[in-house]
Amino acid sequence: MKTEITQYYDKLALKYDKDRFANSYGNYIDNQEKSILKKYLNKNDTTKNLDIACGTGRFLKYADYGIDISQEMVAVSKNKFPTKNISIGDIEYLPYEKAFFKNVFSFHLFMHLEFKQLKNIFKEVSEVVEKNGLFIFDIPSKRRRTFTKYKASSWHGGNQVNLTELKDLTSEHWDLVAFHGIGFLPIHLIPKRIRKYMILWDNVLSNSIFKEMSSHIIYVLKRK
Repeated sequence: MKTEITQYYDKLALKYDKDRFANSYGNYIDNQEKSILKKYLNKNDTTKNLDIACGTGRFLKYADYGIDISQEMVAVSKNKFPTKNISIGDIEYLPYEKAFFKNVFSFHLFMHLEFKQLKNIFKEVSEVVEKNGLFIFDIPSKRRRTFTKYKASSWHGGNQVNLTELKDLTSEHWDLVAFHGIGFLPIHLIPKRIRKYMILWDNVLSNSIFKEMSSHIIYVLKRK
């Protein structure tokens, strides 16, 4: 599956930013995700932050280190951020010293992995994060998918967890600090001309008592 993922993103690399985020749908998601990073991370203190699956560098303003499995994605992000430490690598075998990073984050990766990989991945990430450091990541909401009876047709976006499963997977090395919803409203059904006006309402619902019903959940963990 890693080969499929790598090939898929290698082909997308040069047009990824334009195709995925230079439109009202992409801007909608981008604004929600960056608002969460802004809440927990300081853009003026990025020297010991790592972006796993950094892609074309959409979040590298919050980290001086990036790693991605796609060679072509890394090439794009290096061109955009020539002074950053960006390399090719795999989340299951992180090439960094123990407790090297203050904070780590990863977006749009866990949804492509297999559930059985997750426990070992949380352990691997814990090795490179200092005590009390944060790990911020997103994954589709299993509760939402169960309610809507959604089933992914392939590895692309095929993984999901619920809150109970997440706690079981992470409790050995991490404490759960918080979680936030992304995409509570069905963005694809909202007319393009009014999407930007709906973000505020989406953010309210995504952080309400109903937030587990959002499309994706962003979890914030703290290293024990």
